[in-house]
Amino acid sequence: MTTTTVVAPPTTDLRALAVTAGGVLFAIGNAMHPWEHDEAALTYPTWAGAHVVFAAGAVLVAAGLGALRQRLARSKAAVVGLGFLWVALVLMPVSSYAEAYVAPAVGRDGFTAIEESTVLFGLVSGLPLLIGPLLIVFGALRHKLLPLWITLSFLGTTLGLVLAPAVPKEGYAIIPGTVIFGLGIAAAGWLSFHVKRSTDDRDRAPE
Repeated sequence: MTTTTVVAPPTTDLRALAVTAGGVLFAIGNAMHPWEHDEAALTYPTWAGAHVVFAAGAVLVAAGLGALRQRLARSKAAVVGLGFLWVALVLMPVSSYAEAYVAPAVGRDGFTAIEESTVLFGLVSGLPLLIGPLLIVFGALRHKLLPLWITLSFLGTTLGLVLAPAVPKEGYAIIPGTVIFGLGIAAAGWLSFHVKRSTDDRDRAPE
């Protein structure tokens, strides 16, 4: 006789906490990152650690995005944006690992050659990171699904990447942008957790 064990899916509480923790790690990891992607940055004490930390944060956020989907469900655009963002976050550890450990081994020029030979992966992993937040912000603003400051913080990474070529060092735009994005994601996760708990408490309250 065989028995089947049914594993219950993660609760909204756990997913919301995963988003919160992941957003914080994403912000911390990017704050640890050097200002530039040059040869000197590869020997920076926090180079590998920064990539490992924000990649771990990306995985946690991706694992818990279902909590945000429930909150953004009224907007099809925002839900599609979450899908794009999920793809970007799931693929992020691949490029993060390569930058953390492969780039120092082959040098800046060698790693640039690798990036040029894997441009398709760069597009598949990079474009969703630009498109996803834009759709989320559009839907969240239109339907007022999140506090304004949290909604706008989702534009952090997109604006950072767009503005990077216009500043003396790319990190001057990308690092603050990704930190703001991470903290905004964390706030959205915490808000989802808090609202869910408040709803559960009301449901359990005696009549």
